[in-house]
Amino acid sequence: MIKSLVIGLAVGAIFLALALWGVPLDQVGDAIAAMDPAWVGVGILLWAGQYWLRALRQLVMVRPLAPGTTYRTQLAVTLIGFFCVNTFPARLGEVARPFLLYEREGVPFGAGLGLVLVERILDSVALLIALLLVLAFVEVPDHAIEIAGQSVSIVDVVRKLAFLGLPPVVGGILGLAFFGTQALALGGRLVGAIEARVAAPWVSKLLRGLLGFAKSFVQALESLRDPRRFAAVVTLTVLLFVLMAGLTWALARSFGFEAWIGPGAALGVLCITMLGIALPAPPGFAGVFEAAVRAALAVFGVAGEDLAARALAFALVFHWGPYLLLALWAAWFLWRDGIALGRVFRFARGGSSDAAT
Repeated sequence: MIKSLVIGLAVGAIFLALALWGVPLDQVGDAIAAMDPAWVGVGILLWAGQYWLRALRQLVMVRPLAPGTTYRTQLAVTLIGFFCVNTFPARLGEVARPFLLYEREGVPFGAGLGLVLVERILDSVALLIALLLVLAFVEVPDHAIEIAGQSVSIVDVVRKLAFLGLPPVVGGILGLAFFGTQALALGGRLVGAIEARVAAPWVSKLLRGLLGFAKSFVQALESLRDPRRFAAVVTLTVLLFVLMAGLTWALARSFGFEAWIGPGAALGVLCITMLGIALPAPPGFAGVFEAAVRAALAVFGVAGEDLAARALAFALVFHWGPYLLLALWAAWFLWRDGIALGRVFRFARGGSSDAAT
């Protein structure tokens, strides 16, 4: 854990420096004070709505494992779990929800981990599809570079790479979802055939690792074999991304970025930010989040010295505003339900042998 924490802190410091680069810091406070409160209010409602949807999606997924569970319990587990993800170092918070589901509903810890895995993969697939939609339909300011005397469009290059690389990834994941056993059997034969022709140990290790991941994913999907349940989860995932993009757009409107950030561009900003925070990061994604948001805004034209302070202010509010709201909401459930956050952390760190007994 210490090594991961040190790497995360180092990466966070580097990206924080990039986020602050060229920004007149004395203007950041004025930019925050000038926010449109009406759009801030809309953003808060959309932010709360996304967690209501997350809890509902989790309820649908948990019901086969805990038929007696309630929406209120799943809302508490969702909020506390996501607060831990955003607070604990080295991504230790990922085990908070499985731990709470085990303690409160008797869901086997391994099944809870599988549920979180499925949820993450569903979100990743939705992110990739959203990114493809942005690349296909959203106008992005173009930039050209000279290569061998030829002007090359960066946007066109990225679009081509995305449309070549992303569909196979999405198709592979959807294939596992709909044809799990058959897809695994086919994958096993392909891995065996490649190993027979390629003697490199690292290739075999990589392929076996991917095959193991695919098996875990298929096993975790068992709770979604019911077509109606699967359809409900997919629908909720789509609505979740719509609300998150809406939050991004409302906040952009509150900063006066409507000339650059419309609903489609807001989805693009959200996608780039989510990809950015997948990097190793310190607790709270500090620094990495701000740099990812500034980079995303710059892609859609919010760049330059005159907009630097507002762009950083947007990044700070977009990051720490929802974090503060989440902390307050999760703290209420921690107090109301008598859950000791320290105990959750000790279990996540592996320092409490009786945490799951």
